[in-house]
Amino acid sequence: MKSVVLALAAAACLSSSRALAQRPLSVDSLMNAAQKQYQEKQYPASAATYDLATRQKAATRRQRASALYNEACCYGLQGDAARAYQYLNQSIKAGFDDANNLRNDTDLALLRTRPDWEKLIRRTAANRRIISRPEDVKLVTTDISHFWQAYDRAQRDTAHAAQIYQKYYFDKASVGLQDYYSSRIYNVPRFVRSIRRKPQFYASIRPTTLALEGLKPRVLTYFQRLKELYPAATFSDVYFLIGGYNSGGTVSPSGLLLGTDQSAGGPGVKTAELTMVQRNRLDSVEELPIVVVHEMIHNIQLNSDGTLLHGAINEGMADFLAGLVSDTKGANRRLFVYGDAHEKQLWQEFEKEMNGKKWDHWIANSHEETAERPCDLGYYIGYKICEAYYQQAADKKQAVADMLNLKDATAFLARSGYAQKVLSRN
Repeated sequence: MKSVVLALAAAACLSSSRALAQRPLSVDSLMNAAQKQYQEKQYPASAATYDLATRQKAATRRQRASALYNEACCYGLQGDAARAYQYLNQSIKAGFDDANNLRNDTDLALLRTRPDWEKLIRRTAANRRIISRPEDVKLVTTDISHFWQAYDRAQRDTAHAAQIYQKYYFDKASVGLQDYYSSRIYNVPRFVRSIRRKPQFYASIRPTTLALEGLKPRVLTYFQRLKELYPAATFSDVYFLIGGYNSGGTVSPSGLLLGTDQSAGGPGVKTAELTMVQRNRLDSVEELPIVVVHEMIHNIQLNSDGTLLHGAINEGMADFLAGLVSDTKGANRRLFVYGDAHEKQLWQEFEKEMNGKKWDHWIANSHEETAERPCDLGYYIGYKICEAYYQQAADKKQAVADMLNLKDATAFLARSGYAQKVLSRN
Protein backbone atom coordinates (compact mmCIF):
# COMPACT_ATOMS: atom_id res chain seq x y z
CA MET A 1 0.00 0.00 0.00
CA LYS A 2 2.98 2.27 0.57
CA SER A 3 2.83 4.39 -2.60
CA VAL A 4 -0.91 4.73 -3.16
CA VAL A 5 -1.78 8.41 -3.62
CA LEU A 6 -4.56 8.52 -1.08
CA ALA A 7 -2.69 6.76 1.72
CA LEU A 8 -2.80 9.90 3.80
CA ALA A 9 -0.92 10.89 6.92
CA ALA A 10 -2.69 10.06 10.14
CA ALA A 11 -5.05 12.63 11.62
CA ALA A 12 -6.86 12.46 14.97
CA CYS A 13 -6.77 9.24 16.94
CA LEU A 14 -9.90 7.50 15.67
CA SER A 15 -9.47 3.79 16.20
CA SER A 16 -12.98 2.38 16.26
CA SER A 17 -14.68 1.91 12.89
CA ARG A 18 -18.03 1.61 14.61
CA ALA A 19 -17.50 4.97 16.30
CA LEU A 20 -16.45 6.47 12.98
CA ALA A 21 -19.67 5.34 11.36
CA GLN A 22 -21.62 7.28 13.97
CA ARG A 23 -19.89 10.57 13.16
CA PRO A 24 -20.45 12.84 10.14
CA LEU A 25 -16.85 12.62 8.93
CA SER A 26 -15.50 13.64 5.55
CA VAL A 27 -13.96 11.13 3.18
CA ASP A 28 -10.55 12.66 3.94
CA SER A 29 -11.04 12.12 7.67
CA LEU A 30 -12.01 8.50 7.11
CA MET A 31 -8.99 7.93 4.89
CA ASN A 32 -6.73 9.54 7.50
CA ALA A 33 -8.16 7.35 10.25
CA ALA A 34 -7.87 4.20 8.13
CA GLN A 35 -4.24 4.97 7.36
CA LYS A 36 -3.49 5.47 11.07
CA GLN A 37 -5.04 2.10 11.82
CA TYR A 38 -2.97 0.56 9.02
CA GLN A 39 0.24 2.06 10.41
CA GLU A 40 -0.64 0.65 13.83
CA LYS A 41 -1.20 -2.79 12.20
CA GLN A 42 -4.89 -2.76 13.10
CA TYR A 43 -5.69 -4.33 9.75
CA PRO A 44 -9.31 -5.48 10.38
CA ALA A 45 -10.24 -2.02 11.70
CA SER A 46 -8.38 -0.31 8.86
CA ALA A 47 -10.19 -2.43 6.24
CA ALA A 48 -13.55 -1.57 7.80
CA THR A 49 -12.75 2.16 7.83
CA TYR A 50 -11.62 2.12 4.21
CA ASP A 51 -14.84 0.30 3.36
CA LEU A 52 -16.81 3.01 5.12
CA ALA A 53 -14.98 5.63 3.05
CA THR A 54 -15.97 3.90 -0.20
CA ARG A 55 -19.65 4.13 0.79
CA GLN A 56 -19.69 7.91 1.23
CA LYS A 57 -21.68 9.73 -1.45
CA ALA A 58 -19.05 12.46 -1.46
CA ALA A 59 -16.23 10.03 -2.38
CA THR A 60 -14.69 10.79 -5.74
CA ARG A 61 -13.95 8.01 -8.20
CA ARG A 62 -10.25 8.24 -7.36
CA GLN A 63 -10.87 8.19 -3.60
CA ARG A 64 -13.06 5.13 -3.96
CA ALA A 65 -10.50 3.30 -6.12
CA SER A 66 -7.69 4.03 -3.66
CA ALA A 67 -9.75 3.08 -0.61
CA LEU A 68 -10.68 -0.23 -2.23
CA TYR A 69 -7.05 -0.90 -3.07
CA ASN A 70 -5.97 -0.15 0.49
CA GLU A 71 -8.75 -2.39 1.77
CA ALA A 72 -7.37 -5.20 -0.41
CA CYS A 73 -3.94 -4.60 1.14
CA CYS A 74 -5.36 -4.92 4.64
CA TYR A 75 -6.87 -8.30 3.77
CA GLY A 76 -3.62 -9.32 2.11
CA LEU A 77 -1.74 -8.63 5.33
CA GLN A 78 -4.29 -10.77 7.19
CA GLY A 79 -3.66 -13.67 4.81
CA ASP A 80 -7.19 -13.52 3.39
CA ALA A 81 -6.48 -14.06 -0.30
CA ALA A 82 -10.14 -14.29 -1.33
CA ARG A 83 -11.05 -10.86 0.07
CA ALA A 84 -7.77 -9.31 -1.04
CA TYR A 85 -8.57 -10.40 -4.59
CA GLN A 86 -12.22 -9.27 -4.28
CA TYR A 87 -11.34 -5.71 -3.26
CA LEU A 88 -8.38 -5.44 -5.62
CA ASN A 89 -10.69 -6.42 -8.48
CA GLN A 90 -13.24 -3.82 -7.35
CA SER A 91 -10.48 -1.22 -7.13
CA ILE A 92 -9.37 -1.86 -10.71
CA LYS A 93 -12.99 -1.65 -11.89
CA ALA A 94 -13.27 1.69 -10.07
CA GLY A 95 -10.25 3.03 -11.95
CA PHE A 96 -7.13 2.16 -9.91
CA ASP A 97 -4.26 2.58 -12.37
CA ASP A 98 -0.90 2.32 -10.59
CA ALA A 99 0.32 -0.93 -12.16
CA ASN A 100 3.90 -0.42 -11.00
CA ASN A 101 2.80 -0.10 -7.40
CA LEU A 102 0.60 -3.19 -7.69
CA ARG A 103 3.43 -5.28 -9.13
CA ASN A 104 5.79 -4.37 -6.29
CA ASP A 105 3.41 -4.08 -3.33
CA THR A 106 4.39 -6.70 -0.74
CA ASP A 107 1.01 -6.28 0.98
CA LEU A 108 -0.50 -8.25 -1.90
CA ALA A 109 2.29 -10.79 -2.30
CA LEU A 110 -0.13 -13.64 -1.60
CA LEU A 111 -1.92 -12.92 -4.90
CA ARG A 112 1.17 -13.24 -7.10
CA THR A 113 0.73 -17.00 -7.53
CA ARG A 114 -2.70 -16.55 -9.08
CA PRO A 115 -2.79 -17.53 -12.78
CA ASP A 116 -4.43 -14.20 -13.62
CA TRP A 117 -1.86 -12.05 -11.74
CA GLU A 118 -0.32 -10.59 -14.92
CA LYS A 119 -3.81 -10.01 -16.30
CA LEU A 120 -4.66 -7.97 -13.18
CA ILE A 121 -1.56 -5.84 -13.77
CA ARG A 122 -2.45 -5.32 -17.43
CA ARG A 123 -6.00 -4.32 -16.49
CA THR A 124 -4.58 -1.84 -13.98
CA ALA A 125 -2.17 -0.36 -16.52
CA ALA A 126 -4.99 -0.05 -19.06
CA ASN A 127 -6.77 2.39 -16.71
CA ARG A 128 -3.94 4.89 -17.03
CA ARG A 129 -3.74 7.41 -19.83
CA ILE A 130 -0.52 6.60 -21.70
CA ILE A 131 0.75 9.38 -23.95
CA SER A 132 3.20 8.48 -26.69
CA ARG A 133 3.36 11.81 -28.52
CA PRO A 134 4.77 14.81 -26.62
CA GLU A 135 2.31 17.13 -28.38
CA ASP A 136 -0.58 15.24 -26.76
CA VAL A 137 0.56 16.04 -23.22
CA LYS A 138 -1.78 18.37 -21.33
CA LEU A 139 0.01 21.14 -19.42
CA VAL A 140 -2.64 22.27 -16.95
CA THR A 141 -2.30 25.68 -15.26
CA THR A 142 -5.92 26.35 -14.28
CA ASP A 143 -5.17 25.65 -10.62
CA ILE A 144 -2.78 28.59 -10.49
CA SER A 145 -5.37 31.09 -11.71
CA HIS A 146 -7.92 29.61 -9.28
CA PHE A 147 -5.42 29.99 -6.44
CA TRP A 148 -4.97 33.70 -7.09
CA GLN A 149 -8.73 34.23 -7.26
CA ALA A 150 -9.03 32.54 -3.85
CA TYR A 151 -5.98 34.37 -2.50
CA ASP A 152 -7.42 37.81 -3.28
CA ARG A 153 -10.73 36.95 -1.64
CA ALA A 154 -8.98 35.48 1.42
CA GLN A 155 -6.84 38.61 1.79
CA ARG A 156 -10.03 40.66 2.00
CA ASP A 157 -11.77 38.27 4.42
CA THR A 158 -9.09 36.68 6.58
CA ALA A 159 -11.59 35.27 9.10
CA HIS A 160 -13.05 32.96 6.45
CA ALA A 161 -9.85 32.13 4.57
CA ALA A 162 -10.23 28.35 4.90
CA GLN A 163 -13.77 28.39 3.51
CA ILE A 164 -12.67 30.68 0.69
CA TYR A 165 -9.76 28.49 -0.38
CA GLN A 166 -12.03 25.47 -0.21
CA LYS A 167 -14.69 27.05 -2.43
CA TYR A 168 -12.56 28.92 -4.94
CA TYR A 169 -9.46 26.72 -5.09
CA PHE A 170 -9.98 23.14 -3.93
CA ASP A 171 -13.60 22.74 -5.04
CA LYS A 172 -12.45 23.76 -8.53
CA ALA A 173 -9.37 21.53 -8.41
CA SER A 174 -8.02 19.65 -11.38
CA VAL A 175 -7.52 15.92 -10.82
CA GLY A 176 -3.84 16.75 -10.33
CA LEU A 177 -4.56 19.15 -7.48
CA GLN A 178 -6.98 16.61 -5.99
CA ASP A 179 -4.14 14.09 -5.86
CA TYR A 180 -1.69 16.66 -4.48
CA TYR A 181 -4.17 17.62 -1.78
CA SER A 182 -4.53 14.00 -0.74
CA SER A 183 -0.82 13.24 -0.63
CA ARG A 184 0.70 16.55 0.51
CA ILE A 185 -1.82 19.08 1.89
CA TYR A 186 -4.31 16.91 3.85
CA ASN A 187 -6.58 19.72 5.07
CA VAL A 188 -7.41 23.31 4.19
CA PRO A 189 -6.61 25.03 7.53
CA ARG A 190 -3.11 23.54 7.33
CA PHE A 191 -2.76 24.95 3.82
CA VAL A 192 -3.91 28.40 4.99
CA ARG A 193 -1.33 28.36 7.80
CA SER A 194 1.39 27.57 5.25
CA ILE A 195 0.42 30.57 3.12
CA ARG A 196 0.24 32.87 6.14
CA ARG A 197 3.70 31.90 7.35
CA LYS A 198 5.19 33.50 4.21
CA PRO A 199 2.98 36.55 3.53
CA GLN A 200 5.59 38.65 1.69
CA PHE A 201 6.76 35.70 -0.38
CA TYR A 202 3.28 34.75 -1.59
CA ALA A 203 2.35 38.36 -2.22
CA SER A 204 5.38 38.64 -4.53
CA ILE A 205 5.19 35.46 -6.65
CA ARG A 206 2.02 36.12 -8.63
CA PRO A 207 3.88 37.42 -11.74
CA THR A 208 6.33 34.51 -11.82
CA THR A 209 3.67 31.82 -11.35
CA LEU A 210 1.47 33.37 -14.03
CA ALA A 211 4.49 33.44 -16.37
CA LEU A 212 4.24 29.65 -16.60
CA GLU A 213 1.76 29.93 -19.43
CA GLY A 214 4.51 31.25 -21.64
CA LEU A 215 6.87 28.39 -20.75
CA LYS A 216 4.67 25.62 -22.11
CA PRO A 217 6.32 25.57 -25.57
CA ARG A 218 9.73 24.96 -23.96
CA VAL A 219 8.36 22.02 -21.95
CA LEU A 220 6.99 20.40 -25.09
CA THR A 221 10.24 21.03 -26.97
CA TYR A 222 12.19 19.25 -24.23
CA PHE A 223 9.74 16.35 -24.31
CA GLN A 224 10.22 16.08 -28.07
CA ARG A 225 14.00 15.96 -27.64
CA LEU A 226 13.60 13.27 -24.98
CA LYS A 227 11.46 11.27 -27.39
CA GLU A 228 14.20 11.55 -30.00
CA LEU A 229 16.78 10.30 -27.51
CA TYR A 230 14.54 7.46 -26.33
CA PRO A 231 11.79 6.60 -28.82
CA ALA A 232 10.08 4.26 -26.32
CA ALA A 233 9.42 7.17 -23.94
CA THR A 234 5.85 7.72 -22.84
CA PHE A 235 4.56 10.77 -21.04
CA SER A 236 1.86 11.88 -18.63
CA ASP A 237 -0.07 15.09 -18.20
CA VAL A 238 1.48 17.85 -16.08
CA TYR A 239 -0.40 19.87 -13.46
CA PHE A 240 1.02 23.17 -12.20
CA LEU A 241 -0.38 24.29 -8.86
CA ILE A 242 0.29 26.22 -5.67
CA GLY A 243 1.00 23.73 -2.89
CA GLY A 244 1.67 25.79 0.22
CA TYR A 245 5.38 25.01 -0.07
CA ASN A 246 4.90 21.28 0.56
CA SER A 247 6.66 19.72 -2.42
CA GLY A 248 8.33 20.95 -5.57
CA GLY A 249 7.37 17.93 -7.63
CA THR A 250 5.72 14.57 -7.18
CA VAL A 251 4.05 11.89 -9.25
CA SER A 252 0.50 10.56 -9.06
CA PRO A 253 -1.68 8.40 -11.30
CA SER A 254 -3.00 11.63 -12.83
CA GLY A 255 0.46 12.72 -13.94
CA LEU A 256 3.19 15.04 -12.73
CA LEU A 257 2.22 17.47 -9.96
CA LEU A 258 4.39 20.59 -9.71
CA GLY A 259 4.20 22.80 -6.62
CA THR A 260 5.21 25.89 -8.54
CA ASP A 261 5.58 28.10 -5.46
CA GLN A 262 8.88 26.23 -4.88
CA SER A 263 10.09 27.19 -8.36
CA ALA A 264 8.77 30.75 -8.51
CA GLY A 265 11.99 32.70 -8.23
CA GLY A 266 12.57 35.81 -10.28
CA PRO A 267 12.76 39.61 -10.16
CA GLY A 268 10.83 41.10 -7.27
CA VAL A 269 10.32 37.82 -5.38
CA LYS A 270 10.87 38.36 -1.65
CA THR A 271 12.70 35.47 -0.01
CA ALA A 272 13.44 36.73 3.52
CA GLU A 273 10.77 34.42 5.01
CA LEU A 274 12.30 31.31 3.45
CA THR A 275 14.82 29.13 5.21
CA MET A 276 18.40 28.97 3.97
CA VAL A 277 17.73 25.70 2.12
CA GLN A 278 14.53 27.04 0.57
CA ARG A 279 16.35 30.14 -0.66
CA ASN A 280 19.20 28.08 -2.04
CA ARG A 281 16.80 25.78 -3.90
CA LEU A 282 14.55 28.53 -5.28
CA ASP A 283 15.45 28.71 -8.95
CA SER A 284 14.06 31.18 -11.42
CA VAL A 285 10.69 30.19 -12.80
CA GLU A 286 12.43 30.17 -16.19
CA GLU A 287 14.15 26.95 -15.07
CA LEU A 288 10.90 25.13 -14.29
CA PRO A 289 10.72 23.36 -17.68
CA ILE A 290 13.95 21.55 -16.71
CA VAL A 291 12.34 20.43 -13.43
CA VAL A 292 9.35 19.14 -15.41
CA VAL A 293 11.62 16.98 -17.57
CA HIS A 294 13.47 15.71 -14.48
CA GLU A 295 10.19 14.58 -12.93
CA MET A 296 8.95 13.07 -16.21
CA ILE A 297 12.08 10.94 -16.41
CA HIS A 298 11.18 9.48 -13.01
CA ASN A 299 7.93 8.38 -14.66
CA ILE A 300 9.85 6.55 -17.38
CA GLN A 301 12.79 4.96 -15.52
CA LEU A 302 12.61 1.69 -13.58
CA ASN A 303 12.26 1.74 -9.80
CA SER A 304 15.34 1.66 -7.58
CA ASP A 305 16.29 -1.60 -5.86
CA GLY A 306 16.43 0.37 -2.60
CA THR A 307 20.20 0.80 -2.39
CA LEU A 308 21.75 4.23 -2.12
CA LEU A 309 23.72 3.59 -5.30
CA HIS A 310 20.62 2.83 -7.39
CA GLY A 311 18.67 5.70 -5.84
CA ALA A 312 21.47 8.18 -6.54
CA ILE A 313 21.83 6.96 -10.12
CA ASN A 314 18.07 7.33 -10.68
CA GLU A 315 18.11 10.90 -9.39
CA GLY A 316 21.32 11.76 -11.20
CA MET A 317 19.94 10.16 -14.37
CA ALA A 318 16.88 12.42 -14.22
CA ASP A 319 19.19 15.43 -13.95
CA PHE A 320 21.61 14.22 -16.62
CA LEU A 321 18.91 13.47 -19.20
CA ALA A 322 17.05 16.70 -18.39
CA GLY A 323 20.38 18.44 -18.98
CA LEU A 324 20.85 16.69 -22.31
CA VAL A 325 17.54 17.92 -23.67
CA SER A 326 17.92 21.44 -22.28
CA ASP A 327 21.67 21.96 -22.84
CA THR A 328 22.18 22.52 -19.10
CA LYS A 329 23.36 20.50 -16.11
CA GLY A 330 19.81 19.63 -15.15
CA ALA A 331 17.57 20.69 -12.29
CA ASN A 332 20.22 20.74 -9.52
CA ARG A 333 23.00 22.80 -11.02
CA ARG A 334 23.71 24.45 -7.68
CA LEU A 335 25.37 21.22 -6.52
CA PHE A 336 28.18 21.43 -9.04
CA VAL A 337 30.14 24.27 -7.42
CA TYR A 338 30.71 22.22 -4.28
CA GLY A 339 30.66 18.86 -6.02
CA ASP A 340 33.31 19.65 -8.62
CA ALA A 341 35.57 21.12 -5.94
CA HIS A 342 35.27 18.04 -3.70
CA GLU A 343 34.51 15.24 -6.14
CA LYS A 344 37.15 12.71 -5.07
CA GLN A 345 36.37 13.21 -1.37
CA LEU A 346 32.63 12.89 -2.02
CA TRP A 347 33.09 9.66 -3.96
CA GLN A 348 35.18 8.14 -1.17
CA GLU A 349 32.46 9.02 1.35
CA PHE A 350 29.67 7.79 -0.92
CA GLU A 351 31.40 4.52 -1.78
CA LYS A 352 31.38 3.46 1.88
CA GLU A 353 27.57 3.71 2.03
CA MET A 354 26.43 3.05 -1.52
CA ASN A 355 25.46 -0.62 -1.11
CA GLY A 356 23.31 0.05 1.93
CA LYS A 357 19.72 1.24 2.04
CA LYS A 358 20.24 4.35 4.14
CA TRP A 359 20.06 7.49 2.03
CA ASP A 360 20.05 9.88 4.99
CA HIS A 361 23.25 11.80 4.17
CA TRP A 362 22.86 11.97 0.40
CA ILE A 363 19.24 12.39 -0.70
CA ALA A 364 16.40 14.38 0.94
CA ASN A 365 18.76 15.50 3.72
CA SER A 366 17.93 19.21 3.77
CA HIS A 367 18.47 19.28 7.55
CA GLU A 368 22.20 18.77 6.89
CA GLU A 369 22.68 21.71 4.52
CA THR A 370 25.16 24.32 5.68
CA ALA A 371 26.47 27.50 4.13
CA GLU A 372 29.53 25.50 3.02
CA ARG A 373 28.02 22.14 1.94
CA PRO A 374 24.69 21.66 0.15
CA CYS A 375 22.33 18.77 0.74
CA ASP A 376 21.28 16.19 -1.87
CA LEU A 377 24.80 15.47 -3.08
CA GLY A 378 23.64 11.98 -4.04
CA TYR A 379 22.12 13.69 -7.09
CA TYR A 380 25.56 15.00 -8.03
CA ILE A 381 27.23 11.59 -7.65
CA GLY A 382 24.46 9.93 -9.69
CA TYR A 383 24.80 12.59 -12.39
CA LYS A 384 28.56 12.05 -12.66
CA ILE A 385 28.13 8.26 -12.94
CA CYS A 386 25.57 8.70 -15.74
CA GLU A 387 27.74 11.28 -17.45
CA ALA A 388 30.72 8.89 -17.39
CA TYR A 389 28.58 6.04 -18.74
CA TYR A 390 27.26 8.23 -21.56
CA GLN A 391 30.70 9.55 -22.48
CA GLN A 392 32.25 6.10 -22.83
CA ALA A 393 29.36 4.70 -24.88
CA ALA A 394 29.78 4.47 -28.64
CA ASP A 395 26.00 4.33 -29.15
CA LYS A 396 24.56 7.31 -27.28
CA LYS A 397 20.91 6.34 -27.81
CA GLN A 398 21.64 2.89 -26.42
CA ALA A 399 23.33 4.51 -23.42
CA VAL A 400 20.13 6.47 -22.71
CA ALA A 401 18.07 3.27 -23.06
CA ASP A 402 20.46 1.49 -20.68
CA MET A 403 19.94 4.20 -18.08
CA LEU A 404 16.16 4.19 -18.30
CA ASN A 405 16.02 0.39 -18.08
CA LEU A 406 18.61 0.09 -15.32
CA LYS A 407 18.27 -3.00 -13.13
CA ASP A 408 21.83 -3.68 -11.93
CA ALA A 409 23.29 -0.49 -10.51
CA THR A 410 26.60 -2.12 -9.55
CA ALA A 411 27.21 -3.37 -13.09
CA PHE A 412 26.21 0.04 -14.50
CA LEU A 413 28.74 1.75 -12.23
CA ALA A 414 31.47 -0.69 -13.30
CA ARG A 415 30.77 -0.14 -17.01
CA SER A 416 30.80 3.63 -16.54
CA GLY A 417 34.40 3.59 -15.31
CA TYR A 418 33.55 6.47 -13.00
CA ALA A 419 35.14 5.12 -9.82
CA GLN A 420 38.49 4.49 -11.47
CA LYS A 421 38.37 7.85 -13.21
CA VAL A 422 37.70 9.91 -10.10
CA LEU A 423 40.11 7.99 -7.85
CA SER A 424 42.93 8.42 -10.34
CA ARG A 425 42.91 12.17 -9.80
CA ASN A 426 45.50 13.80 -7.62
